[in-house]
Amino acid sequence: CGIINACNFPAAVPFWKMIPAIMCGNTCVWKSPQDAPLLSFMLTRIMHESGLPNGVINLVHGKGSGAGQHLVDAVDEGLVNKISFTGSTPVGKMIGEVCGRNLVSASLELGGKNPLVIMPSANMENAVEGAYWAGFGTAGQRCTSLGNLIIHEDIYDEFIEKLMEKVESTTIGDSMIHENVLYGPMLSEKYANDFLNDLQLCEKSSARKLWGNGRITSDNKPKNFLGKPEDGVYMWPHVYADVTEDMACFHEEIFGPAITIVKAKDFEHALHLANASPYGLSSAIYTNDRLEAYRYKTGIKAGMTGINNSTTGAEAHLPFGGVKGSGNGTRESGIWVIEAYSYWHAVNDELSGKLQLAQMDVEDIELIEEKVDYSSLT
Repeated sequence: CGIINACNFPAAVPFWKMIPAIMCGNTCVWKSPQDAPLLSFMLTRIMHESGLPNGVINLVHGKGSGAGQHLVDAVDEGLVNKISFTGSTPVGKMIGEVCGRNLVSASLELGGKNPLVIMPSANMENAVEGAYWAGFGTAGQRCTSLGNLIIHEDIYDEFIEKLMEKVESTTIGDSMIHENVLYGPMLSEKYANDFLNDLQLCEKSSARKLWGNGRITSDNKPKNFLGKPEDGVYMWPHVYADVTEDMACFHEEIFGPAITIVKAKDFEHALHLANASPYGLSSAIYTNDRLEAYRYKTGIKAGMTGINNSTTGAEAHLPFGGVKGSGNGTRESGIWVIEAYSYWHAVNDELSGKLQLAQMDVEDIELIEEKVDYSSLT
């Protein structure tokens, strides 16, 4: 198995992949995230020192375009019969093409523009807390972070006002040094630059900017920033309101602390908006109307849905993955992951000494024709 993962969860995600892989009898070649090679090395060393034989887990370092590409090319060469990838949708599509033409299994856990719907019946306090955490927890650097915040028009202004009270008081800094920090720095300069570039989708649209000012520096920092900006790559939280379906920022993932707010006319419109992006990883709705909750969970096109909970988070006992542009239908975690690293094998072990003809052995079945009066059917 070829294992390729991103650096935002450099320990959890590879273990989600490699542990079930070796449980199913596979060996793994793990391409470490280029921003977390030392941690990957230490994890591999721990596994080897715990008693895994040499050759079961094999670690390689390098860029995705280098070592990662060579690992994918090995599928064409017949050296790898499974790729498990967590990362961007464009790269996932490329890996899927290579695996597809070789009839090799691929597990693809990709990006998301995760919608969170707020209905008038929702508990306002809980909904604000859920949206705030989903959008800005871990600096929005999760594949399940909030993308489009879809608010019913009856509570649109009220909800935004309460949300902005929290956003404007966000505490940012190094949580290893300071307490009560909501989020810290970006993963690297590359991720920071990508985030700033993605923000241009919002800046160049007609969306209304409510908060945010790019990168935090010594002369450009929010009031609750703690520490020295030069010690990391920190970003302001960004909020854009009045986003509409025809804007690019409605459809594209922005990997970082930014949310786009969309107004919905009613439940049907909210569900339409939630399904309108090309992604389908995580979703959520806040409502105390159980019919709305049922209609949402059965109507949304997503791999995971939270009802009165945020879009973020993964439960180890539940299947993790998405549909549409967020994945190819495979799942990680839970018992379902076993199927991703194994295959079904039907065995017929015949002990009778006779040839058994599948679906044809009827000689021992006594057929009795029953007399039935069908006249009542005419």
